[in-house]
Amino acid sequence: LRLYFLPSRPKKMRFSLASFFLVAVPSFLPAVSAVLYGDEGYAHLDGKFWAFYSGGVGVIDPESCSIETTIALDNSGQPLPAGWSDGIYMQYFPEDSDEELKGYILINSRINRENSLGDSVSDVYVLNTKDRKVEAIIETGPRIVHSYGVHNRNEYWSHSDGDGHFYVVDLKDINSFESKVQAHASLPFHGKLLWDEDSTLGNRGFATATGEQFLFEVDIAKAELTRSYDYSSDIASGACRGLHAIAYSSVNEHVYAECSGGGGTLEFDVSDGGVKFVHQHIDQTGALYEVPDGSFVVAANKGGDKLHVFKPNGNGSRSSLAFDVSVPGHPSSPSFYPTDSTDGGADFIACLPLTGNPNKAQVDFSTGEVACDYYNQCSGPTSVNDILSGVCLHSPSSSGGPNQLTRVTEVVTDNELCSRCSDQTNFVDGTCTCTPECGSCDAEFETDLSKTGVACVDLGAVVDGTVSAATLIPNAGAVKQGSPYSSSNECTYGRTYRNHKRGQKYDASVSNFPENSIVIVDMTTKTVKCNIPVDGAPGRIVWAPNKAQAVEGVGPGSVTDPGNSGAGTYSPVLVGAMISGFAFALS
Repeated sequence: LRLYFLPSRPKKMRFSLASFFLVAVPSFLPAVSAVLYGDEGYAHLDGKFWAFYSGGVGVIDPESCSIETTIALDNSGQPLPAGWSDGIYMQYFPEDSDEELKGYILINSRINRENSLGDSVSDVYVLNTKDRKVEAIIETGPRIVHSYGVHNRNEYWSHSDGDGHFYVVDLKDINSFESKVQAHASLPFHGKLLWDEDSTLGNRGFATATGEQFLFEVDIAKAELTRSYDYSSDIASGACRGLHAIAYSSVNEHVYAECSGGGGTLEFDVSDGGVKFVHQHIDQTGALYEVPDGSFVVAANKGGDKLHVFKPNGNGSRSSLAFDVSVPGHPSSPSFYPTDSTDGGADFIACLPLTGNPNKAQVDFSTGEVACDYYNQCSGPTSVNDILSGVCLHSPSSSGGPNQLTRVTEVVTDNELCSRCSDQTNFVDGTCTCTPECGSCDAEFETDLSKTGVACVDLGAVVDGTVSAATLIPNAGAVKQGSPYSSSNECTYGRTYRNHKRGQKYDASVSNFPENSIVIVDMTTKTVKCNIPVDGAPGRIVWAPNKAQAVEGVGPGSVTDPGNSGAGTYSPVLVGAMISGFAFALS
């Protein structure tokens, strides 16, 4: 057991001797050392899932599987955005201890708009979790996507893909951003931020850009770019055009970064205030996360259907690929639920929502595997069965651009792959498309949800050598496949994403099939708890406590004890209260 000192007066944070009492809780519940987004420290508290869907928000109780509140309008009475990007739960820790602790969800709108100056901008929506309403809207740069709660500074950082800056909001003023930080060299690209309250990293943060060969370093406290490390000469020629996902290990003080466009994972030693290239893990890639106890770094390889498990070694030494866990179905990023096992480390259940194509027609019946998706673009049918399975018939573009679907201007008499164009009624304005409902252009289809859903794996069992594959939880929802890019062949697929969030023992993920809904999985039993329909296409999920309250290691000044990796984080304010509270308890 670990002893915690919790406030007996939840409405006001008054740090006095009499305001704390001892509570004994299992030590495995609230420990958080690996910061991913900044709200992981609240996942063990009683709370609700907030589902953000097109045009609205639903507050969901996971126990009753019911929507308690819906929100459709902002603080000016206007409709909410039709799409959402990342959001997190944060608490405002006021400087005045008599002021009430406040809980907020800050979330990025996916919809760009034109402001009064004619500029393209996006917005951050700030929702008060106590009142369950929008309290403020903050204008930022265009196309903001990823966001992070730098809770030890009371700051919310969100990245604008449109101008390549992080917009920093101080929670003491939720009506505007305080500063913005450049995170690109020449041109803006999509990117992410790495920060950690670990004392070995201090105020150092690192950022990525998917189209530039730099690892960017920022000073979190000063909100400024301090270093652009050019790794182009460190890697194989032509590999790794930019960086995307990023993680940090306090064990070896290394940064791990996912290559965009192929190239695997790059590993950097950032100890002693420097940046040194260590190794290119050419065959391992994916969404990178440090396991919360710091024991391993994992990469969810969506295209490779694996969860790579890296073992950090010493400063400057390349990490070892310790395990490869099989996760069929194109896994999304993992969430972690702590277990009470203490034998081999990594004592967590990891759950990963799957993003595989649920179109029943686009399955290879001989193998039972999905044949058409972003990783299997299904172009060039060789039989009628291929056509019936949604394979597209393309013709090379005369301009050298992406291939277009094959179209004919005369009735076909000798090509079975274009047999629909043997019927004059299929011609429109003198032209017939051979495979109009192939690939992503197949708008209506029968689904097969037996091979998609959510996959969970006991990482402790992986480390012990007793498990090598994740457990599929079938019929746990599925998502619409990503649309093709401007550079893609017509009717093919783009990358597919599936957002999810852990709250207590539950993992909630967005789903479009068999209907727009939130699927809640019990991580301890690896079963579906329930499926809650929502009134729009769901985009993001956030977990928020039922009430704002002090949590060990979360808030301004919190740092990780480097001598006790994985044991939790500690806020100086709370530590002081803990000492006083202990003296009071003994007196």
